[in-house]
Amino acid sequence: MAKKKKDEDAEIKTAKEIAEEKNVAEKSESKKSKNEEATKETKTESKNEVPSDLKLTFSSYLLMLGALGWQFLGKVPNPANGKIEKDLLQAQQIIDLLGILEEKTKNNLLPDEKNILDSTLINLRLNYVEEIKKDKEGGK
Repeated sequence: MAKKKKDEDAEIKTAKEIAEEKNVAEKSESKKSKNEEATKETKTESKNEVPSDLKLTFSSYLLMLGALGWQFLGKVPNPANGKIEKDLLQAQQIIDLLGILEEKTKNNLLPDEKNILDSTLINLRLNYVEEIKKDKEGGK
């Protein structure tokens, strides 16, 4: 009888061990699945990352605004259609926006950023005045 009880205990332990092993295997499979999902997400994120040479910086933002200013002054063609489209009201708004950025970022720019902002503003303002004079002379 004692031997029979030992055999039953051994079977019970074996069943418990099997259940534990199954549980461990399931957890391992779950972790593996989660790791695969994380790897997929990382790959997706890396595909969606902007290349470092295309990342928007403050300097590139200033250059973009400057290019819009030149376009609205009628100095460069619209890249979408290749046509010169002069719009002095929008040119003035770009100049005003750059002026606001100059005021709000005073003493907080890197030397390169300050140079870009200063030269862009000076050149756009001078060309804006020239275009206004041309329009007034042409309108008389």
